[in-house]
Amino acid sequence: MHLRATMRKCVGALVGQATSTAAPAPPAGGVTFNSFMGCNCYYLLTRAADPGCRPMVLQTLDAMQALGFTVVRIWAFNDGPGWMSLQPQAGQFSEQVLAGLDWLLAEAGKRRLQLMMTLTNFWHEFGGMPQYVRWSRGLPDDAAASGDDFFSDTGAQQLYLNFVTMLINRVNSISGVAYRADPVIHSWDLANEPRCEGDASCSRIAAFIHAAAAHVKSLDSQHLLTCGLEGFFGVSSPDLQRANPYNVTHGTDFVRECSSPHIDFASMHMYADQWRPGAGDEQCSSWSVEWVRAHMAACQQQLGGKPLVLQEFGKKPAGPGRTRLFSEMHKLLQQSVATGGVLRAALPWMFAHESYPDYDGYTIYATGAPDAAAAGQSAQPVVADKQSVQVLRQMCAAAAGVQAS
Repeated sequence: MHLRATMRKCVGALVGQATSTAAPAPPAGGVTFNSFMGCNCYYLLTRAADPGCRPMVLQTLDAMQALGFTVVRIWAFNDGPGWMSLQPQAGQFSEQVLAGLDWLLAEAGKRRLQLMMTLTNFWHEFGGMPQYVRWSRGLPDDAAASGDDFFSDTGAQQLYLNFVTMLINRVNSISGVAYRADPVIHSWDLANEPRCEGDASCSRIAAFIHAAAAHVKSLDSQHLLTCGLEGFFGVSSPDLQRANPYNVTHGTDFVRECSSPHIDFASMHMYADQWRPGAGDEQCSSWSVEWVRAHMAACQQQLGGKPLVLQEFGKKPAGPGRTRLFSEMHKLLQQSVATGGVLRAALPWMFAHESYPDYDGYTIYATGAPDAAAAGQSAQPVVADKQSVQVLRQMCAAAAGVQAS
């Protein structure tokens, strides 16, 4: 998700209490892929790094566990100037923020939650690829920079790989376990929503993904790896390009990028209300089903049955339209898992504590709405939406049933 400007400070200290269940065991016999139901929560790293915000983090994790989520996708990066930056300067890493990530992993493990660790962002929020481009070119932190330029800037890519190497090799200061061997880490995610506008050949992102994936696997063969794609079809799938919103590729090629033998599962994102502007709730749901089915077909027919994860999906505003969309995704996922299909997991965008404002209109709360203070900072009028949360609860229960069987 391309976030609007987000508040980068703690919204208040809260009271939280950890549970004390055991951490999940590592997969037997090497890397395996099991179906799951997860959620996105990008802010956990920065809040975990601030002791005053940790009670909020604990309550967020508790709520995720109570709903039945088992995997949480987080931003495992924060680059450049700003609050709780992990990498304030190229190659300089904040031990305070890294210690916060250690703590977050430890607390997630107590709740039998695993973390999907996203390593950078195409968009400018939290630094990401634009910040690597600035550093590579010696530009000031407030200079204009584009994530598109990252894919032709070998210096920027090397800075990214240096960060990835540091993170994978880190030893958790609490557990004493190296990240590359930590069973609380579900997977590594190379980048959030990489695009390269103007690359008609759709080759630059593919080259980066294949090289970066090989690098990650050379450091860590014990964890799953994915690449954070939105899923636009490119030259490898001419018959499926018509499924793309606006009939454009954004310089990406879903099949080519996911074809790396080092990519363990394909990812896709889905935002019908952004990509099909003006469409009603019924049209959004229908288009979303076809978007997912197109990727299922690509994974089955062109990627040898590689597992597919709906890594982000959402609908705004909250209310019946969101509930309808979530219900359709529930049906698709349940049917695929039951029949041995390629769609194996889904993660809605995004889950948050009630004190966290709904900045982008997609935020999901366990109680159905933010608290009064957060509502005043939200992007749109607050609509209580317990029905959509109930659908997510059902999706989690269905995923748990599969794991138990």
